[in-house]
Amino acid sequence: MSGHSDINDNDRETKASRAHSDPPTCRSIGCAKTVSILSITGLSSAVDAFPAQFFYFWSGQIMSRTLSIASTAVFVSSLFLMGHGPVASADQASAADPIKIGIAVSDTGKFAIEGHSTKHGYEMWADQVNARGGIDVAGTKRPIKMIYYDDQSEPETAIKLVQRLISQDKVDFLFGPYSSGLTIATSAIAAKYKKIMFAGAAAANSVFDHKNKYVFSPLSLTSSYNTSGLEALKAKGVKTIAVMHSDDAPMTDVKNATVKQAEAMGMKVLSVQTVPADATDITGAMRQMQATKPDAFIEAGTTLMGLLATRTMRNIGWAPTYVLMVQAPTEVAFVKELGAANAEGIMAPTQWVPTDRLKDDYFGTAQDYFDAYVKKYGSNPSYLPAGASAAGLSLQWAIEKAGSIDTEKVRQALLAMKLDSFFGLIAYSGADDPSGLMGANVHRQMLTIQLDAQGHQVVVAPPNIAEAPIQPLKPWDAR
Repeated sequence: MSGHSDINDNDRETKASRAHSDPPTCRSIGCAKTVSILSITGLSSAVDAFPAQFFYFWSGQIMSRTLSIASTAVFVSSLFLMGHGPVASADQASAADPIKIGIAVSDTGKFAIEGHSTKHGYEMWADQVNARGGIDVAGTKRPIKMIYYDDQSEPETAIKLVQRLISQDKVDFLFGPYSSGLTIATSAIAAKYKKIMFAGAAAANSVFDHKNKYVFSPLSLTSSYNTSGLEALKAKGVKTIAVMHSDDAPMTDVKNATVKQAEAMGMKVLSVQTVPADATDITGAMRQMQATKPDAFIEAGTTLMGLLATRTMRNIGWAPTYVLMVQAPTEVAFVKELGAANAEGIMAPTQWVPTDRLKDDYFGTAQDYFDAYVKKYGSNPSYLPAGASAAGLSLQWAIEKAGSIDTEKVRQALLAMKLDSFFGLIAYSGADDPSGLMGANVHRQMLTIQLDAQGHQVVVAPPNIAEAPIQPLKPWDAR
């Protein structure tokens, strides 16, 4: 877009150290790749390595690595079927058997903070189900068995683990990872095997525009993340903004929607900066935005990126009148790392807040969920655990309505769902939805919060449910 500047190459050179050793795959694009599929049930030794293609996401576009994921899935499934014949249907399983759910989610790597929150949400739901004896499947209670693996925040690892969950662990359903990029990659495998995947922590429009009929998410879409925040900023007289985003798919989606909406509201976008998702030095990008003197700074990245951006603002002495960050201020770790004084005044979109106005027969009110989470984990939940639990609640409701764990019966129940829950309304779009998206909760509204002097989240938008007006950011030397 004309008038927008990009981060210089020097800022791209600094990368965060990885919290784990690299998987045994070549990391340079274009190099030869092999993947071993180990111990497929009934095979006594590893299958010879075979080509595979991994999706990487750059500015919202899918880039191929070397080989085809589709061909990977076809090859794995053909090996499986040749060795073992047709897979038994869900209804042939014993009624006493647990319903197995497979989850590859980040325990290490750049998405570890968000991955832990997402996993906690899945655990909250599973605990609630099993405490009641299981899910009612046509009059028989069946418990839940959760199988977790660490995807290390890496697409290659996530893909292999989902293949393992399906082929070796024989899971009935899949719960997705944090990050829309990882979800898009793994949901392609889920679709090949006709396994429903709940994207409990992915909301990019690009997750749902591939016409994958097996992926569902209760979250609001990234295209609406900053809508209420921008509207509130406009009401405060903001005329100019600068935007910085990480170079992965979901945050690129957020950036695109933010720029489009801001311009439609009459705001001028003075600078757009793109930084690597695992950058450790973004000073160059921040100084370029600071030089344009925008009324508001908007950041789209992980919690680690939000922490880095806040520290960098303080280091260079930049305190825009308003700061809006995707994700980071909603996590307890953000306030804990910075201290309440340094976090005060920063805003963020959020999917969910604890309130007595949202409730269901499973978790009770949103405040009940909040209290139960604090009791179990000792910290306040962001929207991520709530969204992950809502994904589980969707599956539970659909299975009970279908009276079966058969994939197609459950999928049809999901498409017919209109569920009022502790997370708000859950209703999934079908193939004929005007949005062009499938499996998305397209009509869900995002909220905007601002951190107060104690680090508490206060709803400031939209106006009909705001708890307080937006406050300008204090200068750093006044804190």
